[in-house]
Amino acid sequence: MPADALRATAIEAAYGPVRALFGVDLRVGPGELVGLCGPNGVGKSTLLRVLSGLHRPTAGRIELYGDDVTAVSAVRRVRLGLSTVVGQATFGSLSVLDNLRLHGYALPAAQVREAVDAALAVFPRLAQRAAQPASTLSGGERQMLALARALVQRPRVLLVDELSLGLAPIVVGGLLEMLRRLNNSGMAILVVEQSVNVALSLVDRVYFMERGAIAAEHRPQELAARPELVRSLVLGGHA
Repeated sequence: MPADALRATAIEAAYGPVRALFGVDLRVGPGELVGLCGPNGVGKSTLLRVLSGLHRPTAGRIELYGDDVTAVSAVRRVRLGLSTVVGQATFGSLSVLDNLRLHGYALPAAQVREAVDAALAVFPRLAQRAAQPASTLSGGERQMLALARALVQRPRVLLVDELSLGLAPIVVGGLLEMLRRLNNSGMAILVVEQSVNVALSLVDRVYFMERGAIAAEHRPQELAARPELVRSLVLGGHA
């Protein structure tokens, strides 16, 4: 049986004396699209930071395609195929093209142009705005740029934090379709999403967090006829 694309086992984390994660177990299979939902403040973003290497866990193990990366730096994880998209974070004073080039730092110089061209082919609208400063893009375009920057890194596993936050439904729909296409190409994806409706329309499985721990795991079809369970999970209740 092939190794999971990403696996977190018994993860604990803290900010100083304040514990934030309590024995979190989570897995994303090869080519799987998984959601992580829950109310604000339950630890979703902390878990994403731990998985990406930006916050060191106090206990537990993180594996990338079977290799232990728990103590591996965030930069090294990018080189191993793990990339993260956080909101609409871009360098506003730089052009779209320079934003993309900058994120090719983990690639050999000869491959950066090829990777940038491939990312722009996925997002033709960004190709049309390649010379514009990123600060002039709309919210949806900045989210496209954030995704395109991750694609330049040629990830095998993609972590996405709050894709839909603050965006119009029509824009969100286009971004979701892009994630589906990336997933259909074989990329394993973990989406942290506050909107359960958005997550359930997209993922193969969804985890719900409560108070720094995984409270439940379901498939969208299991929740389709159980709106009362969905409401309970959204509000932080147990399954």
